[in-house]
Amino acid sequence: MKEKYLTKSEIIEYLNTLINQLQSAIDNVHTERNSETIVSRCGKGKNLLYIKDSSGNITYINKSLAERIPKLAQNRYNNEFVDAAKREIKQLKKSIRVLTDENHGTSDIDDVFKNFPEVLKSYITPNPLSSEDYARRWQQSNAIVKHRNIHNKDDIHKFKTIRGDYVCSKSEVMIADRLLANGIPYHYEVAFIPETEVDKSSPIYGEFGDIAGYETPGFDPFDDDTLHPDFYVLNKRTGKAYFWEHLGKLNDQKYCHKNLNRLIRMLDAGYAIGEDILITHEDDSNPLKTESIDEIIKKYLK
Repeated sequence: MKEKYLTKSEIIEYLNTLINQLQSAIDNVHTERNSETIVSRCGKGKNLLYIKDSSGNITYINKSLAERIPKLAQNRYNNEFVDAAKREIKQLKKSIRVLTDENHGTSDIDDVFKNFPEVLKSYITPNPLSSEDYARRWQQSNAIVKHRNIHNKDDIHKFKTIRGDYVCSKSEVMIADRLLANGIPYHYEVAFIPETEVDKSSPIYGEFGDIAGYETPGFDPFDDDTLHPDFYVLNKRTGKAYFWEHLGKLNDQKYCHKNLNRLIRMLDAGYAIGEDILITHEDDSNPLKTESIDEIIKKYLK
């Protein structure tokens, strides 16, 4: 996984969250700006408590006034908390103004590579802090793919995406095209055995010269026991990769049983839905909607 660092956009989002939390805390704190407050003074080897009025006069709190201590103490604390929170909000807003200066965007580092002339990009090595560079290397990495050229049409993969992949269904086309439109790197149908840790030092080359798998004990990308999740996708910002499974025939009992077993294998191996696995689904009465795809992209991949 990519080493985590905060981008400017994330910092701004976090600062706005802090501002909202502070403002909510201020709104929920009861304060009374009256003329009296409680103070402590050290005398005779111990702390003595006094009521201080607006003129600066102090009155010792004896036993007859002791019952006022809790309310006075809480009110003083609340007033000081609100004042400090307001100062902090002011400081945070000033920081946001600096970060969102009209002469700079909220992702300057990534914009350098993004706006660099296309004809020159192949000649440079972007800084590792650039999420665009990490995504590019991830997309070009030797993924564990099926023994076929994913851009070729066959009896199973009949539907063409904008990127040029042939996939199994129109719904997979929708997912692939929305990933592409949102700039989300993806691999289609990677070979995967949940129970096996893959050693990438010994690649197996396919007929097109691509790496089709790895010579790892217990792992065979061509074996019937090997899983091929629909998509392997990357959050460029965090470097977190997810498997994305689309369950497209929930009316089909045999299909459901097969895919349930696939998911159970992944869950038993320690993968978790929502943490490592993303799922979309549909049946005859409830087709997949673009809005559902975009919600997942926004929640997990942006």
